Amino acid sequence: MRPGVRDVGRAVSVNGRSVPSMSRHTVTWQILRNWPLYLLAVPSYILVIVFIYLPVATALYYSFFQWDGVTSYWLGLANYIAFATDASLYNSGWNLFRLTVFSVATHLTLPLLVSVLIFRLRSQRAAYWYRTLMVLPMVVPSIVTFLVWKWFYSNEGLVNIVLHAIGQGEAARAWLGEPSMALYALMFIGFPWAGGLAMLIYLAGLQQIPGETIEAAIVDGVGPFSRFFYIELPLVMGQVKLLVALNLIGSLQQFVLPLVVTRGGPGYATMVPGLRLFEVVTGEFQYGYASAIGVALFLVILVVTFLSQRYLRASTEFEPR
Repeated sequence: MRPGVRDVGRAVSVNGRSVPSMSRHTVTWQILRNWPLYLLAVPSYILVIVFIYLPVATALYYSFFQWDGVTSYWLGLANYIAFATDASLYNSGWNLFRLTVFSVATHLTLPLLVSVLIFRLRSQRAAYWYRTLMVLPMVVPSIVTFLVWKWFYSNEGLVNIVLHAIGQGEAARAWLGEPSMALYALMFIGFPWAGGLAMLIYLAGLQQIPGETIEAAIVDGVGPFSRFFYIELPLVMGQVKLLVALNLIGSLQQFVLPLVVTRGGPGYATMVPGLRLFEVVTGEFQYGYASAIGVALFLVILVVTFLSQRYLRASTEFEPR
C-alpha cells in the first residue's frame, strides 16, 4: 500500500491475495491524486449542462407559461390541457404509433437477415464487398433521399411511370395527395431498409460468436434455420436490444421526413407530434405550448425506452440477484 493511504475498507480475496475493498476514502484519494485528469473533463460537463440539461429544464419551466419568446405569464396546467384536447395532436399520435411500429419491425428484421447472409459467406472478399455496398447509402444525406422519394411519388414520378409501363395505369395516383395513402407512402420511403448502421451492428454481433460454437453446430448437423433461431439470434439479442432503443427514440422524435415530403398533409394525414411542435414554434410563436408538447414527448420516449430495455433482455446478460 502506498504511504499515506489508510486502508479503511474490508479486505477481500482476489486470486488468493488479500486486497482492500474500494471505500469512500480510497475513491476520494484517487480523485485527489488524479485531479488534473478530472479537471480536463470539466469543460465537457459544462457544455452538456449548458446545451442539454439547461434547455430541458427551461422547456419544463416555460411549459407552465404563456410565452411568446419575450413576455410570459403563468398558466399552470393550461398548456397540458390544451395539448390533451388538440385534435391535430391526437391524429399525430396515432400516426406516430403506426410509423414507429413499422420502423422498428423493418429495421430489426431485414438488416438482421442481410447481416446473417453476409456472415455466412465463405469468401471474405465477397463479404467485404457486400458489406461495403450495403453501407454506401449511409453517405447520402437523408434530406436528399427524402427529396428523391418525393419525386418518385409525384404525378410524373417513377412509381406512376412504372405502373403505366406495366399496363397498370389505372392504379396511378397522387400518392402523397390522398389522405388514405400518404402515411403508407411515407412508411415505404427507404425501401428495402436492409443496410446501414443496423446491419453493421448485427454483423459485429455475429462476428463475436465463437467459431467453435458454429463449427460444433455444423458437425452436429444443425440446419441453417435451426442455427439461426437457436444459436445466432439468441447471441445477438444484445444488439437487438440496442437497436430497439435507437429505433424507438429516433422514430418517436421523427419530424424531418413528414416536414420535407408532405408538411404533415394532406390535412393531418401525416402529422406527427414533432412536426406539430415545429409548427407551433415557427408558425404560431407559442413557445410555452411547444414546450408542453416537448415535455410530453420526452416523457413518452423515456417510458417507452425504459420498458423496452426492462423487458427485452439478451441471453448473455446476467440477471441481478
